[in-house]
Amino acid sequence: MKVLVSVFLFVTVFSTVSFAKVPHSSLKVLSVKRSVLYFKNSKDMIGATIDIENEEHDLIEATVVEETRTIVDFFFLAPGTYTVRIKKNEKEYLIEYVNK
Repeated sequence: MKVLVSVFLFVTVFSTVSFAKVPHSSLKVLSVKRSVLYFKNSKDMIGATIDIENEEHDLIEATVVEETRTIVDFFFLAPGTYTVRIKKNEKEYLIEYVNK
């Protein structure tokens, strides 16, 4: 009987550990209107760096993700295409933004 209980506990613990939810990173663009890029990211991306590059790949601005919802303002930047790079560890997201 003790062996059966031990096997049952082992299987229960093993299945709980192996099927535990592993948080995965996600990023969703919510809006790109009126010179503003608004996106939502998962909590594990807090602390990621946001790099804004122009068409010539010059770094315009760099900042850090501090919340799960972030606004990047392009109002004072010249019209053109910008690349927004959000990176933390091995996770990286690229967003192309056209400022009119």
